[in-house]
Amino acid sequence: MTSKKLTAALYSLLTIVSLSLYTIGCADDPSSLGLNFIPPGETTGVRIFDSYIDTMPITSNNSRFYVNTSGSKNLMVGKSGSYESKALLKFGDFGDTRDSATVLSAKMYLKYKNYYFPNTSGDSLGQIAFDVYKINDSLDFSAITYDSVNSNTFGTVSQGSYTGTPTGDTQEVEITLNPAMVEDWLDNAADPSTAQNNGIVLAPNGSSVCIKGFYSTNEDVSVEPKLVIIYTKYNETDTFSTSTSDNISLITADIPSSSETFTLQAGVSYVQQMIFDLGHIPSTSTINDVQLFLTLDSANSIFTSQTSYKILGQFINDSAGLKTDLFTFSGEPSGGGKYMMRLVSTGAPSPFARWLSGTANYGLLLFAGNQTINLDKYVFYRETASDPQNRPRVVIKYTPRVTP
Repeated sequence: MTSKKLTAALYSLLTIVSLSLYTIGCADDPSSLGLNFIPPGETTGVRIFDSYIDTMPITSNNSRFYVNTSGSKNLMVGKSGSYESKALLKFGDFGDTRDSATVLSAKMYLKYKNYYFPNTSGDSLGQIAFDVYKINDSLDFSAITYDSVNSNTFGTVSQGSYTGTPTGDTQEVEITLNPAMVEDWLDNAADPSTAQNNGIVLAPNGSSVCIKGFYSTNEDVSVEPKLVIIYTKYNETDTFSTSTSDNISLITADIPSSSETFTLQAGVSYVQQMIFDLGHIPSTSTINDVQLFLTLDSANSIFTSQTSYKILGQFINDSAGLKTDLFTFSGEPSGGGKYMMRLVSTGAPSPFARWLSGTANYGLLLFAGNQTINLDKYVFYRETASDPQNRPRVVIKYTPRVTP
């Protein structure tokens, strides 16, 4: 073959390769005009949207959303800074034969669960102190939250008190109660019209330096709260005890807002509403995968041996930002100080798919995994954090489609 023919052949080959590469590039990334020539329903390949590379405005709101903690195995009482926890108890199962008895002694026993907040060695040895007051109102412990009560809900005359520093697991503390109050409980069991038994509140006072958790009614009977009564009736003295009770912790805290971070606080609880702008993703796209990455501010987070290291998310379905779907997405540590939540599931449609389809975008509600159990505190960096690498990151895999 002559040199001229060889040169011509090579030129033709290079031209074919170049055109092939150009064609492949166009097929993988068609223009808006090119999409019009693709048959309806056909895909154009999977795309990846990364909020660290592309643009996705995020708006958020951190707020206090009180929750019911009656199902917790922790009965928490005490104060630490702006954190305060009241413990409510209502003993029962007295029978109906002890009315008009004279109570000689009434003592309540609580067993320490070796849970303390905050989580430092000083808190483990910290003192708690509380006064016992009557509950004036009939409360549904399974439904109430901190904001369900007010200053008139509880009495003002002390019915007992405790000051101490429980430190060992199952260590028992003893609280002497007013015998006259317990006599009312016995009368109430026989005839509710004669006396009241709305329970008692353990209200922390200024001598508390931390919050401590005792075993609640949701634990084994051997460690549950217990009431022991010595009484006389018909000139006979007897002892009666019961560990049947309802209980709940009512917890509050005041967490200042920050442009750097937001807090997911269990128990109280603080929650985060996040709204993602999907304006840069075609509304006809199919969402294949969504991953939300959050960076933990570990220095200001508070975890204990009870921590599950899990955060949860739910689709918000009302403009107030409080009502959500029951289906829950889970987020866990993914390395490098990051938490990752995958927002697709076989159990429910992705929130991002619902928003793209036209469902009102009120955002995603994030909250602590042990929201109703303890006081786990997760502090994450916000979308306005000074270091861009700490801001929330959203990675979406989607398939653009052409509508008929």
